[in-house]
Amino acid sequence: MSKSLIWAAALTAGAAAAQQYPTRPIRVVVPQPAGGSMDANARALAVHLEPVFGQNLVIDNRGGANGIIAGELVARAAPDGHTMLYTSNSFIINQLAQKKLPFHVIDDFTPVTLAATLPGYLVLVNPQVPAKTLGELIELSKQPNANIRFGSGGIGNSQHLLGEYLNSRSGSKFVHVPYKGLAPMVTGLLANEIQVAFTAPTVVMPHIKSGRVRALAYSAAKRWSGMPELPAMSEVIPGFVYEAAWHGVFMPAGTPARVASRMQQEIATAIQQPKMRDFLERGGFMAAGSSPQAFREFLRKDLKTLAALFKLANIKPE
Repeated sequence: MSKSLIWAAALTAGAAAAQQYPTRPIRVVVPQPAGGSMDANARALAVHLEPVFGQNLVIDNRGGANGIIAGELVARAAPDGHTMLYTSNSFIINQLAQKKLPFHVIDDFTPVTLAATLPGYLVLVNPQVPAKTLGELIELSKQPNANIRFGSGGIGNSQHLLGEYLNSRSGSKFVHVPYKGLAPMVTGLLANEIQVAFTAPTVVMPHIKSGRVRALAYSAAKRWSGMPELPAMSEVIPGFVYEAAWHGVFMPAGTPARVASRMQQEIATAIQQPKMRDFLERGGFMAAGSSPQAFREFLRKDLKTLAALFKLANIKPE
């Protein structure tokens, strides 16, 4: 058989294998308890993907350690496309925030796709906080014995980074309190264990509408269309912009390229479906769907940007 025929046969076999994938349910590991924005988006995505693949997508919530527990589980899984990680930028922050990790956030995974981006976080306070604006909140935190606490999903989490960046830029004195995910953090805010939180709109809009929390600002470059009355943080602190987060999908290193590409293509199609796109937008997210190659390059650039932000906020690896 000629080399051209052998190559053609290999391509045909690869395409057939990609079409046969998956052959059993797909485990989707989410590094936070049920109820957070990652969990909500992953579950919504699973609903759209299950009919396409003809298999269940089983959500496996593995909160704690800022995604390290979930990441290690996926890194050690069989690289066959039947285990994947749906996570956020907090996951790759671990490469900068931790001195020692059981994996490398890029080298030990196959980046599949950038699923969605979140241009900004809402700045929320418990209603017992007397501040009605971000400026008043910053000044309140500077008062002696104020002890205004802000929460995050874990040390080195993107909310933690935003809080420290805010302290660095504004002179505020917010005290960090880490939780094991977004849902426990929101519970802590409702109970006034913490007074301040930074979150995606997805899981807190009902609490805002009921008056159980109060929104003061939005961290993106411009106001959010979902709450146009809310000022951008840059209107209070000139030049202050914090692009909150992104959600991405990873598989174990060594996963066949054809399998990762098939998953990327189906996710990119699913997130552009009107119901899924509207769901993301209501939560403040924007659909993405980049190729595996583009996502890998995005991650490398993001790590450089975050490293500069760590230095500015004076956050040291632990």
